[in-house]
Amino acid sequence: MLFVYSAIDCYNKSELRAKNNAAHVTYVYNHGIKIIHAGPLVCDDGVSPMGTLIIVEAPNRKVVQKFIDNDPYVKAGLFCQISLIAWDKKTS
Repeated sequence: MLFVYSAIDCYNKSELRAKNNAAHVTYVYNHGIKIIHAGPLVCDDGVSPMGTLIIVEAPNRKVVQKFIDNDPYVKAGLFCQISLIAWDKKTS
Protein backbone atom coordinates (compact mmCIF):
# COMPACT_ATOMS: atom_id res chain seq x y z
CA MET A 1 0.00 0.00 0.00
CA LEU A 2 1.23 3.52 -0.79
CA PHE A 3 1.24 6.38 1.72
CA VAL A 4 1.99 10.07 1.33
CA TYR A 5 3.80 11.66 4.27
CA SER A 6 3.91 15.42 3.99
CA ALA A 7 4.95 18.01 6.52
CA ILE A 8 5.22 21.78 6.71
CA ASP A 9 8.05 23.44 8.62
CA CYS A 10 7.29 25.66 11.59
CA TYR A 11 7.95 29.33 10.93
CA ASN A 12 11.56 30.49 11.24
CA LYS A 13 13.07 27.00 11.69
CA SER A 14 15.58 27.03 8.79
CA GLU A 15 18.53 26.58 11.17
CA LEU A 16 16.84 23.56 12.74
CA ARG A 17 16.26 22.09 9.26
CA ALA A 18 19.88 22.65 8.26
CA LYS A 19 21.20 21.16 11.50
CA ASN A 20 19.15 17.95 11.09
CA ASN A 21 19.20 17.57 7.29
CA ALA A 22 22.02 15.02 7.03
CA ALA A 23 20.49 12.83 9.75
CA HIS A 24 17.05 13.08 8.09
CA VAL A 25 18.34 12.08 4.64
CA THR A 26 20.38 9.19 6.06
CA TYR A 27 17.38 8.01 8.07
CA VAL A 28 14.97 8.17 5.12
CA TYR A 29 17.19 6.20 2.75
CA ASN A 30 18.55 3.71 5.27
CA HIS A 31 15.49 2.98 7.40
CA GLY A 32 14.36 0.00 5.35
CA ILE A 33 10.95 1.31 4.32
CA LYS A 34 10.51 1.41 0.53
CA ILE A 35 10.76 5.00 -0.68
CA ILE A 36 8.85 5.70 -3.90
CA HIS A 37 9.69 9.39 -3.99
CA ALA A 38 11.09 11.90 -1.51
CA GLY A 39 12.18 15.52 -1.46
CA PRO A 40 11.71 18.92 0.06
CA LEU A 41 8.64 21.05 -0.51
CA VAL A 42 9.84 24.51 -1.55
CA CYS A 43 8.55 28.07 -1.57
CA ASP A 44 7.49 29.72 -4.82
CA ASP A 45 11.10 30.80 -5.38
CA GLY A 46 11.76 27.13 -6.21
CA VAL A 47 14.66 26.95 -3.78
CA SER A 48 13.79 27.73 -0.17
CA PRO A 49 12.63 24.61 1.69
CA MET A 50 9.33 24.81 3.53
CA GLY A 51 8.50 21.17 4.18
CA THR A 52 8.93 17.55 3.22
CA LEU A 53 7.10 15.12 0.95
CA ILE A 54 7.77 11.38 1.07
CA ILE A 55 5.81 8.66 -0.70
CA VAL A 56 6.41 5.19 0.72
CA GLU A 57 5.22 1.66 0.17
CA ALA A 58 4.42 -0.17 3.38
CA PRO A 59 2.13 -2.95 4.57
CA ASN A 60 0.05 -0.62 6.76
CA ARG A 61 -0.30 2.80 8.38
CA LYS A 62 1.25 1.66 11.66
CA VAL A 63 4.59 0.93 9.94
CA VAL A 64 4.62 4.37 8.30
CA GLN A 65 3.61 6.14 11.51
CA LYS A 66 6.55 4.53 13.30
CA PHE A 67 8.81 5.69 10.45
CA ILE A 68 7.49 9.25 10.83
CA ASP A 69 7.78 9.24 14.62
CA ASN A 70 11.48 8.40 14.38
CA ASP A 71 12.34 10.88 11.62
CA PRO A 72 15.09 13.22 12.94
CA TYR A 73 13.13 16.23 11.67
CA VAL A 74 10.09 15.16 13.71
CA LYS A 75 12.19 14.44 16.79
CA ALA A 76 13.80 17.89 16.48
CA GLY A 77 10.39 19.63 16.31
CA LEU A 78 10.81 21.03 12.80
CA PHE A 79 7.24 20.55 11.62
CA CYS A 80 4.10 22.43 12.61
CA GLN A 81 1.87 20.26 10.40
CA ILE A 82 2.18 16.59 9.43
CA SER A 83 -0.19 14.50 7.34
CA LEU A 84 -0.23 10.82 6.49
CA ILE A 85 -2.63 9.78 3.78
CA ALA A 86 -3.09 6.45 2.01
CA TRP A 87 -2.72 6.86 -1.75
CA ASP A 88 -4.48 4.74 -4.33
CA LYS A 89 -2.32 5.47 -7.36
CA LYS A 90 -4.26 4.71 -10.52
CA THR A 91 -2.66 4.60 -13.91
CA SER A 92 -4.65 5.34 -17.02
